[in-house]
Amino acid sequence: MRNKISELGVVVGYACNFKCAHCGVSGKKQLRLTRAEISLVVDSINSYAIRSLLFVGGEPSLYVEDINRILSGVRDLKNTGVRITTNGHFSKTKASAIQLLSKFSRLTKVQLSYDVFHKKFLPLSRVTNLYQACSALGIHFSVVLSIQSPLDLALIQDLRKAGPFPVGVQKVLPTGSARENGLSLLFQSFDADVLSRRCPNRDGLIYLCGEGFSVCCSSLVFNCPANNYIHSTVGRHLRSRFYKLITKHPFQEIIGRLGLPLSVCDFKPCHSNPCGICEHIFTAAAQKRGAGESIKSCRKRNSL
Repeated sequence: MRNKISELGVVVGYACNFKCAHCGVSGKKQLRLTRAEISLVVDSINSYAIRSLLFVGGEPSLYVEDINRILSGVRDLKNTGVRITTNGHFSKTKASAIQLLSKFSRLTKVQLSYDVFHKKFLPLSRVTNLYQACSALGIHFSVVLSIQSPLDLALIQDLRKAGPFPVGVQKVLPTGSARENGLSLLFQSFDADVLSRRCPNRDGLIYLCGEGFSVCCSSLVFNCPANNYIHSTVGRHLRSRFYKLITKHPFQEIIGRLGLPLSVCDFKPCHSNPCGICEHIFTAAAQKRGAGESIKSCRKRNSL
């Protein structure tokens, strides 16, 4: 089968031993992959010849056995990249980090989440330990820094003391605890340039345990009813209108194809990033669709 997917992310479970104020999935901690879901994920990886896997949570190091069950079923594992996004809790020492990382049957990349929120639970020394452990094992190491203010970028200077590894930056989005706590990167006004942008995850998919497959890994699937955005199989998702819209068109074109009479004046500053505008557009489309169905239902009742 032709490979359309550059990477499959898998949410193996939502349990976590940190309680970060910006956690986007804090309300789903009881969910984890079932045996049936593990089989489904393995079949999907093999059917679509997916050669890059990302395991996230929650905290994926709490689900090593489940991850290894998936990896044991991958046909061409030696040619498959495997990475995790972790909070690094296990790196009290370099040795303890090596011990935990060695439990994975294959691991090529480790991405550490570190920011002003994780900093409360993870001393900088553990970042150093994890970096050194990855270096010893030949595993690529990087850090992703979530920011709600440009001032948070100052943490990069602290991270430079831990090692010469890459640091990527992403914006805090208003999902889960972040939404409850009013945390997100603020914009002074709506940035219309976002209208010409596209979904940053359009070449990948994610499997959300207990739910299904989606190209969306952020605000839309976590904040909205997911029946139109998540599907039980990869094939169903690839055939969905949502997938075709979000992977083929910039947001300005999606607005037109959904028949939405939106102008720049309808947007707020919080819609200035791809995930924010995506959630806004598809929520507006769902409301329009719901209003249309209500009108049809009312007309039908009145005709009786």
